[in-house]
Amino acid sequence: MTILPFQINEVMHLYNRVSKLKPSMIIEKEPEEPPDFVQISADAKKKQVLDLAKNEVLKRIREVT
Repeated sequence: MTILPFQINEVMHLYNRVSKLKPSMIIEKEPEEPPDFVQISADAKKKQVLDLAKNEVLKRIREVT
């Protein structure tokens, strides 16, 4: 196996770059997952509010009887 001078030069440059980095930068960190965003349409919001109100009314009716 032959090692060429330019390969040695590349390794030296890499070593110099890495040696100047902080140890915390060398360790690969897992990328953070972006937060999930849920967007509800106006119609869906209206339906949800009506369902909640209906359930609350039915609950109160059942408590009375």
